[in-house]
Amino acid sequence: MRIRIAYFSWKGHTEKVATTLARLLDTELVRIEPLRESGMSGKVLKTLFFMKSAIKPCATDLAGIDDLIIATPVWAGKAPPYVNEYLSPVSGGEGKPFSVITEMGSRGSEGTIAMVRNQLEKKGIRFVSSAATIEKEVDSGAFVSTIEVFASAIRRT
Repeated sequence: MRIRIAYFSWKGHTEKVATTLARLLDTELVRIEPLRESGMSGKVLKTLFFMKSAIKPCATDLAGIDDLIIATPVWAGKAPPYVNEYLSPVSGGEGKPFSVITEMGSRGSEGTIAMVRNQLEKKGIRFVSSAATIEKEVDSGAFVSTIEVFASAIRRT
């Protein structure tokens, strides 16, 4: 099974989660990178209003991919504008499964997961599971058990 993990990471926590998951699943990683960095106020406004920010070209076509995982930080209970931009051109996933894993400071993953789920389900991609990690657990390494359980759910799809 060919799985793609598409992730955005601002401070490195989501990257640590995504790379750990990729090692467990022996799968492809696609990094969502801003085309240019905007100031904090711009990031906040775009996040609050579900806007998009330009990203560097990266793989969004799911032809040849069996399963998609979106790994994203939670910003103000929402996905960052770079993740919103990545989701927009995703194609070729009709009927394929996807999952979402979030990384956050303390809480708010439900809204982020719902937003990603809504965007991909509109494209006919089938939601399977979600998980959330907490920043302090990522820092301490205590997040690995959450990732192992999440990886097991992905393997069963």
